[in-house]
Amino acid sequence: MSTNNLAFTAPLNPDGATPVLNKDQIWAGLLLKIESAESFVPKAIESTTVISKSADQSSGNPVTVREVIFRDDKRKVRETVTAYEPTQVIFVQPNGSSIANIVSEDADGKLYMTYTFEWRHPGASKAELATFMEREKRMSKMAVEGTITALREMVKSGKL
Repeated sequence: MSTNNLAFTAPLNPDGATPVLNKDQIWAGLLLKIESAESFVPKAIESTTVISKSADQSSGNPVTVREVIFRDDKRKVRETVTAYEPTQVIFVQPNGSSIANIVSEDADGKLYMTYTFEWRHPGASKAELATFMEREKRMSKMAVEGTITALREMVKSGKL
């Protein structure tokens, strides 16, 4: 299997950022992102449609099946999204690709947002994987930073 694995981390409250985001606001934003991804990463996702909502039978964690349309190629992808309050949301695509949005805290209590990606590209050559990796690195940075910006704007406007 041809796979690119990568991660990107950014501080949720860098020095001078206002308003300062708290854990409850961040979690509420991640739950909103499940149903409205385009509100957080509009450069990557055009729309989100929720297909179903349920709970995982063993853990009770909320599970959402959604369809997203990617802006660049109009590709529709159905994702199964599981929320693990209060630290992560995992998105799994039909081909096994997965994305995790993780909220973590350092030893000083500073909050960080990390996205991990496992992008599967069946049959891709090493050269193709390298090309995909460059695009995926740019997209991962944009997704994390875009989500943090959207969270902050939603708090400012009273949506969170």
